[in-house]
Amino acid sequence: MLKKGTLVGVILIVLMLVVSPLFAGGRGDSGSSSAARSHLHGKQLNIGSWWGAYDLDAREGQPGHVSPRNEGEEKQLDYRRKLLADKGFKAKGIELSGWDDYFQIVTNNIMSRNKDIHVYWLSAEWAMTLYKQGLLYPLSDSKIKLTNRVPLEMQKPAYNEMMEKLFTFGGKQYAAGLGVGGDSWQGNFLFWNKRLLREAGLNPDLPYDLQRDGNWNWDTFLDIARRTTRDINNDGITDIYALPCDDAREVMNAFVYGNNANFVTIDAQGRFHNGTNRPEFIEAAQFYLRLMEEGLMKPLPENSAWDWDFTEFFDGKVAMLIAPEWRKGQMGEMADDYGCVVPPKGPRMQNQANYRMSLTENVFVVPNIFTAAEVDDILEMLDLWEVPADTDWKQGHYWAFRDRRAVDETVALTKESRNVTYRNFALIPGFPHGEFCHEFRYFTGNPSQIIEQYAPRINALLADMNR
Repeated sequence: MLKKGTLVGVILIVLMLVVSPLFAGGRGDSGSSSAARSHLHGKQLNIGSWWGAYDLDAREGQPGHVSPRNEGEEKQLDYRRKLLADKGFKAKGIELSGWDDYFQIVTNNIMSRNKDIHVYWLSAEWAMTLYKQGLLYPLSDSKIKLTNRVPLEMQKPAYNEMMEKLFTFGGKQYAAGLGVGGDSWQGNFLFWNKRLLREAGLNPDLPYDLQRDGNWNWDTFLDIARRTTRDINNDGITDIYALPCDDAREVMNAFVYGNNANFVTIDAQGRFHNGTNRPEFIEAAQFYLRLMEEGLMKPLPENSAWDWDFTEFFDGKVAMLIAPEWRKGQMGEMADDYGCVVPPKGPRMQNQANYRMSLTENVFVVPNIFTAAEVDDILEMLDLWEVPADTDWKQGHYWAFRDRRAVDETVALTKESRNVTYRNFALIPGFPHGEFCHEFRYFTGNPSQIIEQYAPRINALLADMNR
């Protein structure tokens, strides 16, 4: 028979064994321990994209090798290493191809029921196409809910509410985006060469000051454009242009959305409408043509490469460049210093305190070839993988610029919802955005002619979306 003291000791040991699993690893952020997530052990999460591999097991020189560029990325790497060690699953990003071939590869994979990739990153248009083809799993059917709106350091990622609403049909969500907005580097900015502004007799930080004071508009932009377009050697030939006529899509986006216009609008009932025939849109097109007519934009050279506009800016031959945000990642070797602001306001925005920059956000999807249980695991692993180790988003941008104002003042504007708007046309498969905008590079006359030429085609696409 056990003595009383011995019996009490045994009872205490038993109680500790029973209670301890409830507290083991009892993190307030997840409310569950590694043991509670044991169903993830031995599983794999493969995330497909077109922009780069990410593999914690890759050695230096191998595809996917991770080399942090700042403290935030170092913390993220440490978090992910510990996550995989604790939870026992594997995860990596796989670069399937470049942009041009990517969507075809994704489509072929899903159609052939290839389960090698569990999550695909896509542009909104691509995701919409796959949804229309019935190839996407409804994420909202999963027990893993992607509804957190504010990123919580070392706890939870944030999911973009704007993208959730855009991809919710019949009460079900088919695609999701990370972050609070402006995180995909798909918005369009205006970059300028500080040396060329200085040589034109201007304050090299003038666009920053105008933006800060709320005076960055078409008039102040036009003044800078005129003063930076110069014939340096007085031979009657323009040597330095204000900016190139390309990328026409980005230039038109800057002026259209900056004038409170849209290519496509969506009404309260979710129906799409053609916005190119509205007065504010026509004003933006006229402004683009005005820059061409005044000789402020360098015309399209013969046999030019697709990225000739970026090369002109990189080489210091144009003072400004309107381009997608991701271009900042390619300017590291540029000889001249440069700045970055949002597009200037048009007259329809003149009395408003905010700016208006257009963007698209990439989204991720899960193919419908997986079972409900598999999707639950996929989303649970993804939700853990994307936990931010650092919510100081600025550290992820400073490396791409020469000055802090670009991040502290310009990129910061894109984190405020009042300054950004989604490019609704990106939801329309086959919308001729690039083709339409490129018409203006060669055109002189009334922009309504181009608008009327494309109206039947655009209206037919919208009618199909509205069925």
